[in-house]
Amino acid sequence: MLVTDRLVDHAARPGVSSAPRRLRLGSVALTAVSAAERDPGFLARWRELEQRALEPNPFLAPQTVLPAARHLGAPPSLRLLTVEHDGRLVFLLPVAEAVPHALAPVPPGVPLGPLGLTGLRTWLHPYCFLGTPLVDPDVDLDAVWEAVLGELPVLRATPWLELPKVPGEGPVGRSLDRAVAARPARRTTLGGRSFAQRRPSPTYLAEWTSSKKRSELKRKRRVLGRELGGEVATVEHGRSAPADAVARFLALEASGWKGRAGTAMAVRPGHALFLREMAAGFAEEGRLLAFALGTDTRVLARSLAITAGPGVFGFKRAFDEEFARCSPGTLLDVDLLAWFHEQPDLAWIDTSSDPSRADADLYGDSVEIGTTVVGLGRAARRVPALFAAVDTARDHVRRHRPALARQVERLRAGRSRSAQ
Repeated sequence: MLVTDRLVDHAARPGVSSAPRRLRLGSVALTAVSAAERDPGFLARWRELEQRALEPNPFLAPQTVLPAARHLGAPPSLRLLTVEHDGRLVFLLPVAEAVPHALAPVPPGVPLGPLGLTGLRTWLHPYCFLGTPLVDPDVDLDAVWEAVLGELPVLRATPWLELPKVPGEGPVGRSLDRAVAARPARRTTLGGRSFAQRRPSPTYLAEWTSSKKRSELKRKRRVLGRELGGEVATVEHGRSAPADAVARFLALEASGWKGRAGTAMAVRPGHALFLREMAAGFAEEGRLLAFALGTDTRVLARSLAITAGPGVFGFKRAFDEEFARCSPGTLLDVDLLAWFHEQPDLAWIDTSSDPSRADADLYGDSVEIGTTVVGLGRAARRVPALFAAVDTARDHVRRHRPALARQVERLRAGRSRSAQ
């Protein structure tokens, strides 16, 4: 039995959109992740929803969320916001208590709840690169959003819900825009994420790069081949040897600057355990991809990816820094495009990269990612102004941070001279 806060039959409530429904809704609930994990029936419904979601998002699959909750420091407030119909899961989004992102981290002990600064936010652990909720493709999406936004403040007293990293032009994002049009809300754009959309012919590089750039990449591949005494090519072995592929990826990442800086997954407590469990879960369904660029005697770069619906989602990449001058990571991306074009069931690649890196990425298509915050309950009207003020203050600090840092250094230098 799941432990949940639940409201039943919200579809019949006055005020909810009366648009025709393809699938009548049942109940909205907030469920503790630990309780969900102990319920095989719920896990099966969750897995089924992720596999057939209107917009694929493997980062909200149970194979990702549950290992992350176990190993990456999930907050005690973490819940699964769900909508069900006759035992069928039709909407799922992990949420947790949060302050406006620009205020984090807040000093311990500062009571922000009474100020209306604590709301709910999609839980984005360090390896959750997309915030699109999982939604059944047969449900009336507008009705789902109306139900969620209408019932959430009854289930949990919260002044706002923040929904980061949602594509603006997808059906989920467009429906969300319609749902918040008459509510106090604020949407900000994070920028365009690098993407690759299938072409009839493999013209990707010709469209995205100059002939000079393509010639340079070919030259670098020849240089690597001469130095290593063999052809430089890429193989995919995530489907044939997933555990070995993950172990080798962790070792390569830890051998470079991330290992020295303490940010490689293998040296961060719990992160390698998360990756192994997540990868094993997707490997069981044949959805884990692991690419290795190199020769018969030396691996130069590795990457991990996940398939979901008709797409591929990039996850992590690492390369041998000894050969950095020859751009092994970029060569791996070139080979991944060639592999992708030979898979007729795949329609696109989402790199999962930060929009701020788009100019440096090889892939030249783009998908716009944004964040929506919507006010709920009695304090709803103040929410857009609150987030606008927080963002303005954050931008002000960013602009003046270099000058402040220089001033601090001058003060320290003055004190040091006085002490002498």
